[in-house]
Amino acid sequence: MQENKEFLEKIVKHLNNPEDKLLLEEIEAQKNASEANLDLYNQIVYLWNLAPEVRSLNAVDVEQATARLSLRLKKEKRFKYTYWLRNVAAIVLLLGAAYWIYSASSKVIYLEKTAKNGVDSITLQDSTKIYLSEGSSIKYPNKLNEAVRKVYLLRGEAFFKVTPNKTHPFVVDIKSSRITVLGTSFNIRNTDGKIALNVKTGKVKFELANGSNTSILIAGEGLLYDFIKRKTIRYQDKTGSTFAWLTHELNFVDAPLSEVFSSLENYYHIRFQIQDSLSSYNKFNARFKDNTIDEVLAIIKETYPLTINQKDSIIIIKNK
Repeated sequence: MQENKEFLEKIVKHLNNPEDKLLLEEIEAQKNASEANLDLYNQIVYLWNLAPEVRSLNAVDVEQATARLSLRLKKEKRFKYTYWLRNVAAIVLLLGAAYWIYSASSKVIYLEKTAKNGVDSITLQDSTKIYLSEGSSIKYPNKLNEAVRKVYLLRGEAFFKVTPNKTHPFVVDIKSSRITVLGTSFNIRNTDGKIALNVKTGKVKFELANGSNTSILIAGEGLLYDFIKRKTIRYQDKTGSTFAWLTHELNFVDAPLSEVFSSLENYYHIRFQIQDSLSSYNKFNARFKDNTIDEVLAIIKETYPLTINQKDSIIIIKNK
């Protein structure tokens, strides 16, 4: 009896979702295993075709639908109308309705969000927080009921503060790569065919979609990946300015001056042209909070023997 019930449930699932090839193979194997199974399958399909209510389950009144189905069965000559068949009709309707409700409630829908006017944020169902820089776009699920919590960073920059969950890893997909974490905070910039990944807390795994080029990063580490050159560069994040777009704070500790200018380019959206070597200037220490670029450059000029001039949209740096 239990086997019949399980087979019946499979048949109803198959009729609700005929595109499931794996389920179809199971049904074919089981229905051909015995004459009883084949007979049950044929009768359920017959009942299914008699009852359009089962195939349109937005608002099913099971009692009325079963009554209507019973009247139809009385008029049919193909099967003898029995108590068992009447019960099966009710079961088909109930299982069909239950399966449709379950499928509708558990279906994951991906939404897309773009930060149009400044920094924007999203809070996922598990309290994971995602901050988007202006112009950045992300695709995320409306609910988290799958084994893996997955989002897609389509473009731009985002900071993730992931709620820990050891049994449900958090994955960020970017083109042909992915970042996997259990619970941590990190920043990703996806621009111009390159990924910049910086970890603030915890541990993060970066890998290509095919599982190759795997790197494990911990707090304070960063990674650059070039999709065109297929090249990975790992580094220690000494500038601490990766998260400046969110915190409005630039914090440099023993930072090489070349990295300082690179951070300023990203934060202020300007371009530097460095005409001389800065290799001897490798321990810049300063903290800036809501300062203008002119104020920052004034401090650098007081600290090092440099001339700083602007030509059009480019700031030229050279030794005195």
